[in-house]
Amino acid sequence: MSERRVEATVIGPGSPGHLRVRLGQRERDVPMERVPPSLRRPNSQFVAVVQGGDLLRVETAGRAWLAIQDGVRAVLNANWDPIGVADAVADEYDSYIGVIYSMLRRGTSPNELAAHLLQIETDSMGLDGISEEQRLEVARRLLALELPTL
Repeated sequence: MSERRVEATVIGPGSPGHLRVRLGQRERDVPMERVPPSLRRPNSQFVAVVQGGDLLRVETAGRAWLAIQDGVRAVLNANWDPIGVADAVADEYDSYIGVIYSMLRRGTSPNELAAHLLQIETDSMGLDGISEEQRLEVARRLLALELPTL
C-alpha cells in the first residue's frame, strides 16, 4: 500500500490518547502523538500523509505537496493509465508521484522518465507496457508541469 497526501481537519477528541480527524473524506481516530500540539484543536487543518486509512505524519510541505500530487496525478491519469482505471480510481498511481517528482526536480531527461514509467509498467504492474511513443509523450507532459519547489 502506498503513501498519499490528503487534506485533514481535526474534528475533536477521539478515544483515549486519540484525536478524531477527517482524512480526506473519512473520519478516523488517530494517535495524538502523530499530530503536532499546535494542530490538535478542533477545526485545525493540515495536509496528512496517509497509508490506507492510517495517518502516518503531518506533511510539512502542506499545500505545495497537494499541488504537486494533483499536477502529476492529472498527467498520469489522462495520458498514461496503463491499467485503464483512472476514471474509477483517481489515486491509483499516487504511489509513483514521489519518485517522479524527485526525477523532475533532478532535471531528468524525457528518455529517463519514460524508462522509469516502463519499469513501473513491467516490473511493478506485470504488464507488457504502453507504446514507447506514448511514454515519451507522458514524460514530456510531466516535464512541462510548473510545480512548486519543496
